[in-house]
Amino acid sequence: MSYRKFRADQLFTGYQLLGKDTVPYTEAGDEVEYLPGILSPGFINCHCHLELSHMKGAIPEKTGMTDFVLAVVQQRHHPDENILTAIEEAENEMLQNGIVAVGDICNNTFTLAQKKKRRLYYHNFIEASGFVPSIAEQRFARSLDFFNAYAHQYALPIESNSIVPHAPYSVSPELFKRIIHFPGNHILTMHNQESIAEEELFINNKGDFQRMFEGMNIDISFFKPSGKNSLQTVLPYFLRNQTLILVHNVTTTENDINFLNNSWSTSPNSELPPSLKLRGAGPTPDFDRLIG
Repeated sequence: MSYRKFRADQLFTGYQLLGKDTVPYTEAGDEVEYLPGILSPGFINCHCHLELSHMKGAIPEKTGMTDFVLAVVQQRHHPDENILTAIEEAENEMLQNGIVAVGDICNNTFTLAQKKKRRLYYHNFIEASGFVPSIAEQRFARSLDFFNAYAHQYALPIESNSIVPHAPYSVSPELFKRIIHFPGNHILTMHNQESIAEEELFINNKGDFQRMFEGMNIDISFFKPSGKNSLQTVLPYFLRNQTLILVHNVTTTENDINFLNNSWSTSPNSELPPSLKLRGAGPTPDFDRLIG
């Protein structure tokens, strides 16, 4: 097998930073290439929306969560050719930046052809959403169809795919039950506490998300607030043997952190929240079939 050998000024093991003389490069034999800087293991992008790569820069910043959601819903549809080109370009960018594995949110199969090239390792998080209880079975069936497409066509073990909830405000308890108890669903992810409006919805059924539901013609007269914030409302649905990656975490407090013991995904460039303990993760969230 052909391979290349590298050395650098410093070596990051994934746990600690080592100097260049820690491991004598002479022991590696001939043709060792020198790179100035730090040599590191490959990075993991644990929250990606590859299928939305064509929307990069399309939506103004700092408009607030409700207007952002409505803009995504209205502007996400583009010609297939543009979407596929943007997916390939985004994957190239990840490769160039040292990413070797990706946790990717999927609401369709647009990324399947690119992933079959096996340039990166992907865990496909097949996203389910639907806040109205009566459509839980229909929405889960659709997500299951996408799950089967990735599981059968993407030549990796079935464990490389999960069906996951989009967010507390977009998934009904009935749909949560179907997702959580889907066989083999051990690695999950969820958009969490993305705005003050999300918290207000669950605490007292007020706030700016009322405008969002109205703008999408979704009747939530059935909804009864729990009196708790969104995270503390839905976290008990999950099983103890499941790993849950929470992303965004814009309004997460110390009390919330004490309430759970899970993975936190961070990427400060994805949003500009107020003063917080934890910041959010990933590119723009996906709102295909959002919550209706």
